[in-house]
Amino acid sequence: AERRDLALRIDLPSGGIVPVPLRTEWEVYSRLWQSPVPVARPLWYDEGLPFAEGRPHMVRELVDGSTSVPGLSAPGPEGEAVRREVAFEHAAKLALIHSLDWKKYGLDEVLPAPASAADAVRHDFEIWKRTWLERRPAPSPELTEFLYWLEDQIPSDSPRVSLIKGNNGIGEEIWRDRKIVALSDWELAALGDPAQDWAFSQGMLGLWDPAETLAHYESLAGFKLSPRTMAFSQVFIAFKSLVCVNSGLAAFIDGRDRRPV
Repeated sequence: AERRDLALRIDLPSGGIVPVPLRTEWEVYSRLWQSPVPVARPLWYDEGLPFAEGRPHMVRELVDGSTSVPGLSAPGPEGEAVRREVAFEHAAKLALIHSLDWKKYGLDEVLPAPASAADAVRHDFEIWKRTWLERRPAPSPELTEFLYWLEDQIPSDSPRVSLIKGNNGIGEEIWRDRKIVALSDWELAALGDPAQDWAFSQGMLGLWDPAETLAHYESLAGFKLSPRTMAFSQVFIAFKSLVCVNSGLAAFIDGRDRRPV
């Protein structure tokens, strides 16, 4: 017999707030476990059982660590040293993800891949536009107009097609001794432009000098990010967040899940 601490993730009765099946996230974990990217060891996935009303669920080993970093908000030189170290560690892990050979680990078997780097942003935009149209709780002329405007701004200068985590930074990863020991929350994983991860990094570029942090990232990743695509991604990520919030709202409105979301 061996004692293990486990992490159990169960879908809400109405499904996930993020409009991606939990099985997709499980498949990402399973493939990354074989890669250099640090993740918690995936143990099993199931659904349709008496447990948890049949809802999809997955189990992982619980990694020793914390989602917060002690001393991160400390004032003075000591706090600055922590923030620089944490910003650079985060940049290094994003570089590892973005330079990963995703075909080698079969991630294109579970995540739709764009035809080329030039098509990376447009490919992801079409997926999320379609998701919005399918899941919106009511028509929204303002958002329709916004999407037409955003579509006209889509850049095509992506340096490569990368695995992107989707949602990352402090509060999303497991830290120990100022190092990321497990990258968690892969429900928004995709194959696309790596600038999106910086746009949804929970303020990581504000911890230390942004130019220095990105220079460290680019030196490890082996390519440079497009400033135009970085700017576009800030707006695009706001739209993705809105789609997720409204996915949960729809279940509340139609009575599938009456709990406040």
